[in-house]
Amino acid sequence: MKLQDLEQTLRERRSADPAESYTARLLADPELAQRKIMEEAFEVCLEIGRPTVAKDLLAEEAADLLYHLLVGLVGADVAVADVLAVLEGRRR
Repeated sequence: MKLQDLEQTLRERRSADPAESYTARLLADPELAQRKIMEEAFEVCLEIGRPTVAKDLLAEEAADLLYHLLVGLVGADVAVADVLAVLEGRRR
C-alpha cells in the first residue's frame, strides 16, 4: 500500500457519517485524533524499548501510529507529498 493511496481513502472518509466510520469520527474530532496519535506513539516507544523487540507487535503499533498520524495530517489538510518533500529536502 502506498501512503498516498491511504491518504486518498482517508480524504474520502471526511464525508462519511462519524457514527458509522471511525476515520470520520477522528476527522470530526481533532482532539480525539490528537489523543490517538499520542497513545499510539507511546505504544511504539514501549515496543521499541523492550529488551527483546517483538517485530510483529512493533509493526502493528507502527501501523496504528501511521494511520492516526495520516488522519491528523488529513484533518489539518497537510498532504503526504508535502511531508515527503520535507524529508527529501533533509536528505544529504
